[in-house]
Amino acid sequence: MANQLEVTAEVILHATEDNKKIFEPIFDLFQIEEDEFIVEKTLGHYGNTILLARITLVKKRAEQFVKKLASKISKVQMNELIENMDMHFEDTSLFLRIGKNEIVRKEISLQQNNAIKIKIKMPIYKRDQIAKKYIELLTV
Repeated sequence: MANQLEVTAEVILHATEDNKKIFEPIFDLFQIEEDEFIVEKTLGHYGNTILLARITLVKKRAEQFVKKLASKISKVQMNELIENMDMHFEDTSLFLRIGKNEIVRKEISLQQNNAIKIKIKMPIYKRDQIAKKYIELLTV
């Protein structure tokens, strides 16, 4: 399955946030280089600078990212994720959000607010197999 796996991570950084505090733990935790991110600069509602940083990993790199991510999620949160897996799907993609404040401490916590968006995509052709395949991916 690794040959068809794709992970996209997206980080929104506001002018008030310290980019290094957020990116350095990401680089360390997931063995990602700074130049692998595509960064777009835009303006917020009040004219403040907002950076949108995005990275897409495929195949083995995507699998390594997912394994590292899953290994850092607490057992309690992983069990909650598995129990509510269907709420995190769109088509055959799994959507997760991890807290930016926690990543600074090199911790992974599933959060909804102030979060790094992660999309994990793999081809699954039978709808009734989607949850099973993602649970296998996250728990192996």
